[in-house]
Amino acid sequence: MQYPVPQFTDVEDKIIGSLTIRQFGIIFGAGVVIFLAFSATKSVPVLIFFALLVGIPALGIAFAKVNGRPMYKMFPYVYKFVISPKNFVFHKEARNFSGFEKVKSIEVQKEVVKPVTKETAQKRLSQINAILQEKEREERDLINQLK
Repeated sequence: MQYPVPQFTDVEDKIIGSLTIRQFGIIFGAGVVIFLAFSATKSVPVLIFFALLVGIPALGIAFAKVNGRPMYKMFPYVYKFVISPKNFVFHKEARNFSGFEKVKSIEVQKEVVKPVTKETAQKRLSQINAILQEKEREERDLINQLK
């Protein structure tokens, strides 16, 4: 017996009109803040100030997408980045993947590279040519054996 597998599991449900519950909550919260500021002062300039200060960013957070993901889903990552320490310490001794044994760091041996002269380059090319010709002969022999 076969069962249908849901295809769009990352799409949030539209609860209120075309808004998800998170989008509605963000816009509702911003509206409450703006309303409380206006109710406290009864001033239109304060209303405009709070609408610009709170309302526009709330609309951006609710509806904007960054790399195809809603902006409000980025805030936990931003928060974690801000509160986590930024000190990166180099450890000469590394741990293996299981984390139980210490592994000594690999010592890098410095190799002295000699400058390539025309004679050494020519000698190397002739060696490579000889190897390729030998492989070609081996391939021809194998093909002749298969015939």
